Amino acid sequence: MIGRAATLAIAVAAFLLPAATWAAPACTVQRGTGETVIRATILTPDRILAPGEVRIDSAGRIDCVGARCAASSSATRILCHDAVLSPGFINTHDHIDFDNIGPRPDSGERYAHRHEWRKGLDGHRLLQDFRPDRDPLSLSWIELRFLVGGTTSTVAERMAPGLLRNLDFRDGLEGIAIAPVTYAIFPLDDSPGIMRTQDCDYGPHPATHDLVAHASAFLAHVSEGRDEAARNEFRCESSETYDTTPQAGGGGMSHDWIMPQAALIHAVALTPADFDLVAARRASLVWSPRSNLSLYGQTMDVLAARRRGITIALGSDWLPSGSMNLNRELACAVHFNHSHLHDALSDDALWRMVTLNAARVAGAEKEIGSIAVGKLADLVLFADPAHRGVHAVVRARPQDEMLVLRGGTVLLGRGDLVDRLRPSCEAIDVPGVSLKLCPEPGRVSAAELEAYAARHALYPLAFDGTPPDEPPCETAP
Repeated sequence: MIGRAATLAIAVAAFLLPAATWAAPACTVQRGTGETVIRATILTPDRILAPGEVRIDSAGRIDCVGARCAASSSATRILCHDAVLSPGFINTHDHIDFDNIGPRPDSGERYAHRHEWRKGLDGHRLLQDFRPDRDPLSLSWIELRFLVGGTTSTVAERMAPGLLRNLDFRDGLEGIAIAPVTYAIFPLDDSPGIMRTQDCDYGPHPATHDLVAHASAFLAHVSEGRDEAARNEFRCESSETYDTTPQAGGGGMSHDWIMPQAALIHAVALTPADFDLVAARRASLVWSPRSNLSLYGQTMDVLAARRRGITIALGSDWLPSGSMNLNRELACAVHFNHSHLHDALSDDALWRMVTLNAARVAGAEKEIGSIAVGKLADLVLFADPAHRGVHAVVRARPQDEMLVLRGGTVLLGRGDLVDRLRPSCEAIDVPGVSLKLCPEPGRVSAAELEAYAARHALYPLAFDGTPPDEPPCETAP
């Protein structure tokens, strides 16, 4: 028997080894028909099964989670002892049509309000000197970038069919039984660069109580900045009495739409009293730490929000100032948590921000976001040779990915596994790992996507290490 000290030494040594030194975990695969059983470490909302099993029925729903799940002799079986099974990640905030180019080198300039970098106001340098790319092939490439990191659903303003679930488009739900998310970038109708500090004289068509009340989920940018103008936005969106004087041409009055359907994206300028109101109304928050820190030098007071029991999800925002995928956004959250929050956020808390919490924010928790009976089998199998469970998932890279399933169907994974489960899938170029993509019939092929990306010099799918010029994840000096 190995002593406790020896066991600890082995574990520490394993943790310190570079990921590239690990041999790819071996899996036993029996391809069959009908149902599928996956055996690995299973991350459920209330326990970790190490090991455990998940059974997926022929319709792509989970119908058993436990130590053992009985199945017919003809079932497909995937047995991976050195792997961990997680719900697919859900990215609740991205502007996918701006993710085609790489981030610019950090200039050190920090802003007090989003309109300063959007419009070059208050003597600041104009940062947004680029245009969105809405070509379907470009959008598909970016969705593939998310997919290779384990994201299976997103709220991203635009969509490409056939890869991720696009939770803000009815045509992009891919069979999920929810109403689409309503996504508002300028809920105050302030896109021309309007900033106010003592009234609500923004655009003529702000979001109203009735608009949000009729939405299944309303995700909106609120208080993106750290000055009084950013703080004023929340006042205009959380009170019917703050400003009761209409302006000529429409708008001008405050509205109160803070309610359970509402999720406030960024919310950097919110005060403790504001968080009290958000908690009392059972609204939620979307945290994008990398983009907030690189633009404003500070981010939402995530610990104050957690102390009040507010549901918090994580979003990558966009490539120019945020993260290239949720893996890198998690990397920022892990770093910020350690460097500035004294590890107050557990690995489990961070994992929930991209799984169950994210599903709740999008109004989709009855269908996705957790490994539970009745949920759709949107699942990701990550290599976990050190058996670290949630810790490994939160720190996973595309190179750690083994399989991605959406509704029980393999979409992407390590070549040796995919070949045994869905033959004739296509190899894709990801540094440090052999992955294959299984596009839906009639959808764009991996070869077409890679050729398009090469012609247009699109930002790569992944890097073997920290991406070059990645926006900083540090508070302002």
